[in-house]
Amino acid sequence: MVDVLTHLMAGTLAGMTGVLVDYPLDTIKTRMQTRCPNTGGSYALCATRLYQQGGINAFYRGLSVPFVAQGAEAAIIFSVYHTALHHFRTEEEKGCSATDPLPPSIWSSLYYWKAAACAGLAVSFVLTPVEMVKCNLQMESSRPCWQRRHLSVRSLAWDVYLTDGLRGFYRGMTGTMTRAVFGNVAYFLSYEQCKQWLTCVSRPAARSSPLTSSSQHSTAKAPHHGVPAWRSMLAGGISGCLYWSIAYPADVAKTKMQVCANASAAGFVGTLRRCYVNGGVRALYRGWGVTAARAFLSSAVVFTTYERFERAIAGRGPVHLSLVREAASE
Repeated sequence: MVDVLTHLMAGTLAGMTGVLVDYPLDTIKTRMQTRCPNTGGSYALCATRLYQQGGINAFYRGLSVPFVAQGAEAAIIFSVYHTALHHFRTEEEKGCSATDPLPPSIWSSLYYWKAAACAGLAVSFVLTPVEMVKCNLQMESSRPCWQRRHLSVRSLAWDVYLTDGLRGFYRGMTGTMTRAVFGNVAYFLSYEQCKQWLTCVSRPAARSSPLTSSSQHSTAKAPHHGVPAWRSMLAGGISGCLYWSIAYPADVAKTKMQVCANASAAGFVGTLRRCYVNGGVRALYRGWGVTAARAFLSSAVVFTTYERFERAIAGRGPVHLSLVREAASE
């Protein structure tokens, strides 16, 4: 109970911190994804036009929903991932013998893949409605003031509900789920592997000795608490870039489905095919550059914040004691 609560609290704080860093770049990404295939313009031009249309506020339009939701998203991802990782690893250990140990490599360890996929699947149910509201509010800022229909999250959410009911909030669910499952597999496995490499580079003794079952278990449960902050940030940044490199085409189709009625009618595969036919691979990765920069910054902040806070409440300070008392009293 305390372990799950630890992951939930640390994930919430990490997610809220990360969204403050990456939201302006996310707004630019949405604008780049939804423009016409033959429309020119760089990231700088897109940002300049956005600023001219609404100032600094235009970059943070719709922030309230993802600020709260990304805290919940990170809480779900980290808690589900670590809980599932412990479960799948325990199950796999039961089937292993002394002569058939667990795989020494993170990439060859199936329980990492399963845990990351479970985290992506679980969070997609929360993420889809948030993305639906966020993307549409971000697109509102591209219209002249007299053409804007929604000035608040409540107004847009109410309009979606009146038009399509609760089902309307889950438009683009297939795209979100595809992005979340494949993206989170790349996200967590690359992060764990990068941390392992960085630890081996900085500790020759660790590099020369094989990764035993017990040491790998401690890595899965509380990975590399001794790694300095800059190494956590570097590993997190790399994993964030890899997430979006793999998941970006699905995100492009998802965004179009959520903000364009004709794309929604075509479905996920149809929208993906139409994007490719109209603009080739380039259309599927329009806006990737700003997204990669955003992902590097955000993931570096998220993983570092998460690990530092998780370590604090897992037994490194008085916070942990108060949590244990509260859990026991309940």
